[in-house]
Amino acid sequence: MKFRLALVLLPLALAACDEQAMQDLRMPWDQPLDATPEPAAPPVDPMQIPLVDPEVSPTQVPMEVEGQRNAVATAESTTLNTMAFTASGNEPFWRVDVAEGTARYATPDNQSGRNISVNRIVYRQGVEYVGTLNGLPFTLNIRNVACQDSMSGDTFPMTALLRSGSQRMQGCARPAVPATPENAQAPATRPEQG
Repeated sequence: MKFRLALVLLPLALAACDEQAMQDLRMPWDQPLDATPEPAAPPVDPMQIPLVDPEVSPTQVPMEVEGQRNAVATAESTTLNTMAFTASGNEPFWRVDVAEGTARYATPDNQSGRNISVNRIVYRQGVEYVGTLNGLPFTLNIRNVACQDSMSGDTFPMTALLRSGSQRMQGCARPAVPATPENAQAPATRPEQG
């Protein structure tokens, strides 16, 4: 009987405890949320951050202090030193003449060609010209690896890979002959009438 009485009185005893004692018994997920949020930090303008000189300059203290140092080629020299190329491929037939930031892309459907503004990227195995054609990527990758034309059998000093949108076309390339006064055609003139 005493045990039953203790079980009946236990909830009454707990209810009589003050509110603070009850809060101390709550689990963390039962705790009420804070009503006052922490103030947000103001956004930092990167232009307002002062520039600070580094404590150590690489010109005074080498960044690599141990081990043997060897020069590493970062670009293929033939394609690096060539500023104009002619590339072409078969099935489908295509031709790209590229120089001075412009690639002229010609196909059998457009034999006069279309000019595309391109950027030149030099990398370890060659050069790549990157632009957009009809809103899609246009790239011409040229490597200094010999190439044989699949139809004529002619040998070219370089290979080419043309990507136009989702199409990938293989071909061959060579340095373009720059226009000089000797090989440029003179403008036609009309004889004077007297």
